[in-house]
Amino acid sequence: MKFLTAATMALCLTITPSLSAAAGLIRDAEIERTLHRLSDPIFQVAGISPSTVDIYILSDPTLNAFVAGGRNLFLNTGLLIELETPEELIGVIAHETGHIAGGHLAMRSINVRNATGPALAGLLLAIAAGVAGGGQAATAIAAGSQSIIRRTMLSFSRAEEASADAAALSYLARTRIDPTGFAKVLERFRGEEVFAIDNVDPYVLTHPLSTQRLQLVERRVDEDAPKAKKMPAKTYYWHSRMRAKLEGFLKDPQRVLDEYEGAEETEFSLYAKTIALHRLPSEREAIKSVDRLISKRPSDPYYVELKGQILYESGRVKEAVEQYRNSTKLAPGEPLLKAGLGRALLALDTDASNREALKVLESVRRVDARDAAAMRDLAVAYDRAGKPGMASLATAERLALRGSIKDAALFANRAAAQLPEGSPGWLRAQDILNLKKE
Repeated sequence: MKFLTAATMALCLTITPSLSAAAGLIRDAEIERTLHRLSDPIFQVAGISPSTVDIYILSDPTLNAFVAGGRNLFLNTGLLIELETPEELIGVIAHETGHIAGGHLAMRSINVRNATGPALAGLLLAIAAGVAGGGQAATAIAAGSQSIIRRTMLSFSRAEEASADAAALSYLARTRIDPTGFAKVLERFRGEEVFAIDNVDPYVLTHPLSTQRLQLVERRVDEDAPKAKKMPAKTYYWHSRMRAKLEGFLKDPQRVLDEYEGAEETEFSLYAKTIALHRLPSEREAIKSVDRLISKRPSDPYYVELKGQILYESGRVKEAVEQYRNSTKLAPGEPLLKAGLGRALLALDTDASNREALKVLESVRRVDARDAAAMRDLAVAYDRAGKPGMASLATAERLALRGSIKDAALFANRAAAQLPEGSPGWLRAQDILNLKKE
């Protein structure tokens, strides 16, 4: 969750290689690319540059989505897995975009600053705890913070939600996406408001429903649905792949295998089963399975990356390096793939691999400065290269990402003392030191 960055203290948990989860946050190159495929057309018709919106994936089985802290869109994995069509997910994204475009975040920050401040701060602390390996502590902090946020959201007006609905339907009409999916999502929660609050999906609490709202949406659907175009087959394909990947990594692996037992195999079921086999772990079967995926799509960087992850986590580092190297060649613009290569090269730990790792990880930092795991690896690479000042700087930046400003300043001071005054590294250290003064 990128609330702040570099000189503005971005707190974000980055977990690689490939998909993993802790403290509620997930980073994954393939899934992030898929979500932008779905959301960017909506952002564009809303007059919002896609590059200005950060999408974050929360490892949470409940169905929820929200925007907070500026142009930050949060999507729960429960929502991503359970919504069966891209039209449904795009409808939710369009609704959240309506909140951004409508300035509702600014109004809410004025009206409920005392409630959301501590809540968001608690969520940030949960992220920081996860980066530090806090595990249960991170979960407890996040749970308490989400409770505060939910209670606060109950005070948000139905008028805001109706306004976001209207905006969403407008965006869907302009992109000629069938609005029936969005109506289906709202219909799913129609009866939830009568249940005990502890049993209600968070979406109901953060997006208060009403019969009138649903009627307005249904009326627009009747008008706009006939004008919608069939979405491209590749959109359905990438959406299904995303769901399969999330199921494979987040559900009980044996349960995943049992669910597909005896069913006709598809590329998506094979993807989920491959990941489940890896997590059991069943290394030999997982490698056979991922090889079958690669044979279907030899130029797919994410299948190749998955093989790299399986090999890396099975201790076969040299082979993993080659797979990660291949994945970065197939998708040279994906920093998360490069971060995986850098990590594997460091694990190989030869003079040549350490030198290459440093170059790779420096390129990752230039593109994705919110990757805390890559920052940790970059510090190791600098240390092995005999550059203690830059190692201290990378550590300072990683600590700043965690929100540990006091500790970050300690390493920034160390870096500033070791780097030439006025150099780019020295100036970055000064940025961190200035955070401590704020």
